[in-house]
Amino acid sequence: RRVLPTMKSPPLALIAASAAALSSSVSAFVVPTSQPTAYAGSRHQNSILTTSTTLFESQELWKVERVDQISDWLTNGSDPNKSYPNPLSLKANVPTSWFVEQNAAVAAKVDVDLQETVDDSCSLDDYDEMAEVEICGDRGLNSEAFILAGPRKEIAFDPKECKAAIVTCGGLCPGLNTVIREVVMCLRRQYGVTETLGIPAGYRGFKDPSTWRELDEKAVANLHNIGGTTLGTSRGGHDTEAIVDSLVEQGVNLLFVVGGDGTVRGAAKIADEVKKRGLAIAVAVVPKTIDNDVPLLDRTFGFETAVEAAREAINVAETEAGGFPFGLGVVKVMGRNSGFIAMHSALGSGFADLCLVPEVDFELDPVVDHLYDRLIENNKAIVVVAEGAGQKLLKEMGANGEKVTDASGNVLLDDIGPWLCQQLKKR
Repeated sequence: RRVLPTMKSPPLALIAASAAALSSSVSAFVVPTSQPTAYAGSRHQNSILTTSTTLFESQELWKVERVDQISDWLTNGSDPNKSYPNPLSLKANVPTSWFVEQNAAVAAKVDVDLQETVDDSCSLDDYDEMAEVEICGDRGLNSEAFILAGPRKEIAFDPKECKAAIVTCGGLCPGLNTVIREVVMCLRRQYGVTETLGIPAGYRGFKDPSTWRELDEKAVANLHNIGGTTLGTSRGGHDTEAIVDSLVEQGVNLLFVVGGDGTVRGAAKIADEVKKRGLAIAVAVVPKTIDNDVPLLDRTFGFETAVEAAREAINVAETEAGGFPFGLGVVKVMGRNSGFIAMHSALGSGFADLCLVPEVDFELDPVVDHLYDRLIENNKAIVVVAEGAGQKLLKEMGANGEKVTDASGNVLLDDIGPWLCQQLKKR
């Protein structure tokens, strides 16, 4: 009751698999990763929202990441404050617990200091609730929170006038077709949006709307049983103005973008262009990464499948290493700058003697000593290493190459796997 700010209009519902952007009254909501600068949307602003309660008038309780409201910039003459009842709220037997309250937020950190929302000069022991504003007038100095995603009872778009589009960009990831299917099915069955277009070949596909195709229930019925993405994908090819031009030309007002870091940077640019033009278009991002490195999300789709595949590779390496005297198996797994896949697969297999992750720097000598002990004791050893691990060590030992980026702007990592194998063989 005392820590969550209120907003004038319904905030965006971030889309994840079976949710929909209809409950969004904003142009874009981008979930930041552990590297805030990776997303160029609203992350650079640390605006503080104020509560509208009578007791704490104009007092900041939490520092909340601002979510842009379409009503802030509409220039087409329509009523910016008009809202519509969520069709879900009109259905029988739908509990109110399905809907996210207007003031709902999620803390940026799991562990929160009890006095973090209070000025350092204040003491919780001295609180007089009725006089609280006078005792502690300065708040929200340290605590950060984000608007909670999910369907709202009031939505910003009339479903009968909506036209959606979905695009998949960047690398492949398990579950892409399932996301496409669930967005289409959710829009049609739960919100009554009957027209959804699939944009092929990633951002490049926006250049030729004649290649866009209609996605109805028949078209997506079996997608969850098929790997990859039925729409195709690509890296790069982003032309912000041309993309928005195509959306306007085709009458699309709900855009679903499925992708990772580079894709989200592109989506933020689309949202900025929409805002600059004063258009009523919602841009919803479905974070796509097997790396599971997006904070505030319980789990990103594709992660569990990646962990299972990595675990099988570790099992194979254990069998191979066990067939030779002093066999040493090194398994490099994906994850870029996060070690979730490496850690979970190593724990899941039960065979790993050492797990190296990007979050923890290491030196070569202790690694060699530990593996030597394991080889002497067990006649074999297994190392699981995340692809982003040891980058600092490679640089210090002169083994790193030139800094290169892919078409999405992501820095390509030096290959820790072969280098580590070579170093261990020497020692």
